[in-house]
Amino acid sequence: MKNNFDKFLQSTNSDSNTLPTEPIFIDKDLALVPYDKVKYPLTKPIKLDHAIIAICIKGETTVRINLEEYKIKAPAMLTLMPGQIIESCELSDDFTLFAMSFSRRFVDIVNIPGWQQQYMTMYNNPYIELNETSLRGMCTFYTMMHHLASDVENPFRIQVLENLIRVFYYGGIRYLPSQTESKPSGKSNIVDHFMELVQEHYRKERLIGFYADKLCITPKYLSKLVKETTGRSAGDWIERHVTLEARAMLQSSDMTIQQIATSLNFPNQSFFGKYFKRATGISPKQYRSSSKLR
Repeated sequence: MKNNFDKFLQSTNSDSNTLPTEPIFIDKDLALVPYDKVKYPLTKPIKLDHAIIAICIKGETTVRINLEEYKIKAPAMLTLMPGQIIESCELSDDFTLFAMSFSRRFVDIVNIPGWQQQYMTMYNNPYIELNETSLRGMCTFYTMMHHLASDVENPFRIQVLENLIRVFYYGGIRYLPSQTESKPSGKSNIVDHFMELVQEHYRKERLIGFYADKLCITPKYLSKLVKETTGRSAGDWIERHVTLEARAMLQSSDMTIQQIATSLNFPNQSFFGKYFKRATGISPKQYRSSSKLR
């Protein structure tokens, strides 16, 4: 049975064949662009500093997100978070994708209460298969965003776009995987803040106590909240960010292992090597050698 939001989507009558193809950029906060593999090659891992919602219209691709491989087949949606690392491995000739990119500042301005409760879900499940109804909904969203963003004479276009995002978030939230309808709580706000702090400080700070002090709670209580909310411990999240960054640098940069260790605030290469091997099962040197064989 269709609800009112589905009926609204149908009434707009947008589909994948009528999506606008002109790229739009609003300062550094928002971009709406069709993917062009010539202009935007993803042959090496790229760390994102924007949130991205991408609608896959046609074709298929193999892509690595946080260095984990996904086989994407249209119709589908990718939800990518700032700090994630993406690399395209293979693209079919007919691969067609439209992307909406939002800066951290813009996401903060939109300020949807509780949206970061979805952070871990989207972080762990960046690939969502779409049915015809949800594909039409996403095409409608993109078309409306493009139309409103194009209206440069409207002094309130940013505010209009902010509210359109809120409408589609609340109307289409059920399309996200493992969705719960729990309301934001004080505990979830602490976890949200923890995740933000980790993204900001993981290159320098790996101890749970640092983050607990920032949040004015004990390390034990922080670990308990994070584990209950995300299924991963606070230490796991910190380690995941550190090793992901290290793997990306080992794979795509010319930095020496010592330079990578220094950039991630390890006292020496040996300490970094032990940390990396404990987390991944192999040494940094072995990882770099194996990645060159791909």
